[in-house]
Amino acid sequence: MSLPGAINFRITEEDHYAVNRLMLARSLGRLRPLLLLVVGLAVLSVVVNVLLERSVLDDLMPLIVGIAVGGLAALGMFVTLKPRARKIYRESAPLREEMTLLFEDGGFRIEQPSGLWRVQWGDLVRWDENHDIFAVFPNRQMAIIVPKQQISEDVVDYIREQMKLSGLPRPWKLRK
Repeated sequence: MSLPGAINFRITEEDHYAVNRLMLARSLGRLRPLLLLVVGLAVLSVVVNVLLERSVLDDLMPLIVGIAVGGLAALGMFVTLKPRARKIYRESAPLREEMTLLFEDGGFRIEQPSGLWRVQWGDLVRWDENHDIFAVFPNRQMAIIVPKQQISEDVVDYIREQMKLSGLPRPWKLRK
């Protein structure tokens, strides 16, 4: 497969928010098994208390409070995400620079006025995407954002295929 040519792009505030929203949603999605456990415990508690003819609310109250506190914490994270992402974007001059993406054998490089970043496909720890952005992760907290609106679908397909060939078969799977 031939390498795609150079691509110029600029990350917008919305692109930066999109990757932060994607990362938060994926992180909270990992809590689903815990939520299922809590619901299972609640059902078990109700059944045991009914069988023992005890007050159902006595044992459920700590679970209800825990769910409410956890729900409020998650809501707070979602509500404050956009302002936090906006501030980080505005504080980070390199994020706002025009970037050039160049593909090389075994990886890619990004050139911009503030510097150069060279990455090998096998050194990336995960990848993910949504309708707006494609993101590759040099570590589990930092993303290299590629706005889909500014590149062709062929390039997105090429990056996705390289990630799969490097040992990461699906989005958000962490390289071990």
